[in-house]
Amino acid sequence: MTSGGQVDGRRARRDRGRLAAIDAMIDLVLDGHAPPSAEAVSKRAGVSEASLFRYFDTLDDLRQQAIGRYLERHDHLLEVPDIGEHSLDRRIRGLVDARLRYYETVAPMATLVRRQAPAVPEVAATLARVRATLLDQVAQHFEPELGSFRSSARTERVAVLAALTSFESWQQLHEQGLDRVSIARAWRRALDDLLGDRR
Repeated sequence: MTSGGQVDGRRARRDRGRLAAIDAMIDLVLDGHAPPSAEAVSKRAGVSEASLFRYFDTLDDLRQQAIGRYLERHDHLLEVPDIGEHSLDRRIRGLVDARLRYYETVAPMATLVRRQAPAVPEVAATLARVRATLLDQVAQHFEPELGSFRSSARTERVAVLAALTSFESWQQLHEQGLDRVSIARAWRRALDDLLGDRR
């Protein structure tokens, strides 16, 4: 084998090892091990801990890579179908259904994101991007109703609507024993009240 071939072979093995570690981190989080240790990741990935830290500068670096890879896979679930279209009732139902579907899918990783964000700027930036997307969707989806509010009142109402339908809200309601149907019903009622009041 030529020296170039040896370099390419090492690079390919390194890339496979990195990907195995990232996927192992994701799998462990989804299995309820959050945040996973370096030992657990290396064992699941089938690589040594020494190799793990050749692939990644720190464990936080690996977690950041895993979070990014996982959320990219599920970015399509952030979409709200027919955004801004149809009747208010149908738009409320559409937003609630989309939020629940997204949160139920990404819950383990979303929880890890929130644990890591205070200490890892890149994770905090990812979380800020997701929250900004959700906020913007609320503003677009309910523009027919929000357009009649004064500027400051509109800003406040959008923020409240986004907080009401946030992952943190979903998580708290879920932990209090509400099932999917109950959360959906509570959110629909609250959204209808907030969007119907034009003061």
